[in-house]
Amino acid sequence: MVALATTRNDSDIIKWLSIANRYTRIALDRCLQPYRLNASLYYYILRLYEQPRLTQDKLISMTYLNPSNVTRAVNQLVDLGYVRKRQSKADKRVYELSLTKRGKRIYPDILRLRQTVADDLLAKFPTDQHDKLVAAIRQVALQAVANETVTDQD
Repeated sequence: MVALATTRNDSDIIKWLSIANRYTRIALDRCLQPYRLNASLYYYILRLYEQPRLTQDKLISMTYLNPSNVTRAVNQLVDLGYVRKRQSKADKRVYELSLTKRGKRIYPDILRLRQTVADDLLAKFPTDQHDKLVAAIRQVALQAVANETVTDQD
């Protein structure tokens, strides 16, 4: 077995991703507060606007989250009047989700607020490097998902 050399900076990625996540969520929570939303809920409104009549199962597979967390979030959005949840006519075990008029109305505001938070986050990072940074973080995130999936199967 070959030992991989690591540097202090290799393990710092966990620290810095955690800090970036925490403070980004705080900023999103603050911006979304007037809508009674938070960083855990707004994402569902974006996906449902972009894919009307999405099933709850499909939403679960898109989010990489535990099904009970998605169910809880969907129920909160239903209670807030942003999402409609209907049993499928074709398959009674399946629930179709869609935005209400109220949910559709706030979509542009959420996009704008999310962009503002992203712009603030990247303000001092060279603009021509934004896409590369997002691609690298995406790759790290997908690797984390893949590692967890393998661990779950063991």
